[in-house]
Amino acid sequence: MVRNYTYLEIYLDDLNKKVSLSELEKHFKRPHQTVKNQLKILVKEKILLEDKRTRFLFYEINRDNPALKEYLSICEKEKMFRIMNQRPLIKRLYTLLAHEVENMLVFGSAATSEKFNDIDLLVISKNNIKKIIEDFEITYSVKVHIIQAEKKDLTKTFITEIRKKHMILKGHDFFVEMLYGRY
Repeated sequence: MVRNYTYLEIYLDDLNKKVSLSELEKHFKRPHQTVKNQLKILVKEKILLEDKRTRFLFYEINRDNPALKEYLSICEKEKMFRIMNQRPLIKRLYTLLAHEVENMLVFGSAATSEKFNDIDLLVISKNNIKKIIEDFEITYSVKVHIIQAEKKDLTKTFITEIRKKHMILKGHDFFVEMLYGRY
């Protein structure tokens, strides 16, 4: 189900890009008028900016909106629920770890593709979860590459790479701040 804030998902890898109406239609597989009506709402709420060039409409994130991080957090949560409903293995991993860690994020192919050989997991927590991960790997025959760190240990290059392919499982506000900072 596509909701208003779901349309922000196309910008999650790069908040600076401009996207045409036709690109949004193709990405979300929705009819032209449906997409256009939803985008009008986002423009009216000053979440997106509309740029008309000749007869084409382009949309970009309004980085001056003080509530942008909140909207991005909502979008990230919608993305998480959609992907967890499509991929039971990710949902199971979330269920096992949700009570053990404060912040966790899946990145790489497991975040963007239904077919993946391994799961790359970033965990910001002091709790030791190696035993849970080992049991998960044995039970489901999938390798989990875990990076357990603190925020200060993450490099700008690593954060940029994560931004391209990620799915936040827990700690949405924390990761939105980390990934998008001051946009």
